[in-house]
Amino acid sequence: MNLVVYADFNCPYSWLASARADVLIGLGLPDVEWRAVEHDPTIPEPGDPVRGERQVMLDGEVEDVRGLLRPGETYRIHRPAVLPNTALAVAAFAAAPPGERPALRRRLFTALWFDGRHIGDRRVLRDLGAYPPDRAGALVSRWRAAWLGIGPLVPTVVEPDGDVARGLDALAWLANLSAPAAAPPQHWPSADIG
Repeated sequence: MNLVVYADFNCPYSWLASARADVLIGLGLPDVEWRAVEHDPTIPEPGDPVRGERQVMLDGEVEDVRGLLRPGETYRIHRPAVLPNTALAVAAFAAAPPGERPALRRRLFTALWFDGRHIGDRRVLRDLGAYPPDRAGALVSRWRAAWLGIGPLVPTVVEPDGDVARGLDALAWLANLSAPAAAPPQHWPSADIG
């Protein structure tokens, strides 16, 4: 089984998709190809302070994600002070060797949603072992074009048979696939990530 997941690091729903994808990987079920995309390029570089309407919206999304947790999922994410423009993080993720991407994906999500670090900043990315190239590159462009072609919503899961699940449906599909499993591993706090 091979799943393709399109998601953005600054989206709390994408964070939950990442956590659920890790459960599936831990169970040895599917091969998960994570394709990072920048879902909101209107966020100024390197980011936008979270206040006013954006704070209300993001607080609502974080609470919504908490409400989507299933038994055994006890992750405690927090709204960051700055919503980063993720162009650099996406480029750094795509530039990483494929075997290093899963750990980098976890570090990027943890840095933002647990530690409140500003992953739109090159220095923070370097501290996390992410090295954005000067330009986004062909892989970022291919991922983005494919994602836009199936409907730009994050997270999006493309199933092995080509069916597509978007948004909350994608999250439910990932959770249901691992439903017979025991509680997911509690590896999200950054101290536990290598």
